[in-house]
Amino acid sequence: MKALKQFTINYASLAEGEHHFNYHVDNKFLIHFEAALVQEANIAVQLLMVKFINSIELNFQINGSVLIPCDVCNEEFNLTINGLDKISVKIVHEIPKQGDEFNIIYLEESMSSINIAEMLYELIMLSIPMRRVHPEDEAGNPTCDKTILKYLSEGTTESLDHQETTKTNPIWDELKKLK
Repeated sequence: MKALKQFTINYASLAEGEHHFNYHVDNKFLIHFEAALVQEANIAVQLLMVKFINSIELNFQINGSVLIPCDVCNEEFNLTINGLDKISVKIVHEIPKQGDEFNIIYLEESMSSINIAEMLYELIMLSIPMRRVHPEDEAGNPTCDKTILKYLSEGTTESLDHQETTKTNPIWDELKKLK
């Protein structure tokens, strides 16, 4: 992906030690991933890369916000996200067949660069909580759309009242007597 070329780091040309990189993730980045939960973002990414002889350590820190629909009222809001992740990259002669280790990536010695775009995307998506709701105000009340909250609370009581007033089928009453 040429559009994500800015996220490619040519580690072979860098000296051993610490290297700092800063990136900005926005809508232009997210459109390159089909299954993105969000399409709008404003995220600052700080990457500390520590290069060793046969390995690289990538320390990501993200801070920003994403525009996402609320799970309660379905109104979009800016959700603040923060995340930290550490990924180790091992440079090896031959990539092991069982590479199931968590947060470890293997690269062959013939490689000279690594693209971190997919790693960033995964970190952003994992920083979004499972339940996404509007933040509460100072008094602890939900800040969701008031009309939707009213409708949801009325709909809940109506459906409960409806269930209580619904009579059972007389066939089932007769079958219960057989017990």
